[in-house]
Amino acid sequence: MISMRLIRLIAISLVGALIAGCKTAPSSPASQGAASASRPSAQAQQSPPNAATKAAATKANLAIEKLRLTELFRGTPVLFALQPDGNLRIDVPLQFSFETGKAAVRPPLAAVLDHIANGQRNELTQLVVRTPADPAMKGGTLVGERSASVHDYLVAHGLADARVTVAAPAGVAVVRIVVADASPP
Repeated sequence: MISMRLIRLIAISLVGALIAGCKTAPSSPASQGAASASRPSAQAQQSPPNAATKAAATKANLAIEKLRLTELFRGTPVLFALQPDGNLRIDVPLQFSFETGKAAVRPPLAAVLDHIANGQRNELTQLVVRTPADPAMKGGTLVGERSASVHDYLVAHGLADARVTVAAPAGVAVVRIVVADASPP
């Protein structure tokens, strides 16, 4: 089995190669002669990574995050999946997320949220939270309270409030969190 360190090293190497491939090739020493006086220094010429490079790096980071979380939660019913658009979807079954009729985050969901918050704290990502209705309860207020509870938990554990949004209820009996690229275009 491939170790997580090896996977991370490979992914970092791929991102590094992608970024290196996006840089312009240096000009030959002969062409640098007279033209170098009229051009700005090499540091000034290098432009910051473009949006495509940032998006590719974020997608690579999300792939690494999926592998890390899958390994951490092996043997549990928590599912981690990369979507075709590169987003990371995390599904935690309802019975491990909240008590019936309650909105407080249960310890199994808290463990998942802790790892998500730690892994995404310094990334350029946006998180979308969806919680399901409680099959034993009538009315929609509990859904909103549960979504707010997950939102507040993530914010309390280091994610900026603006990075965590709440969406319409999940159509299945899982707490669904989608981690998406939020780098500026």
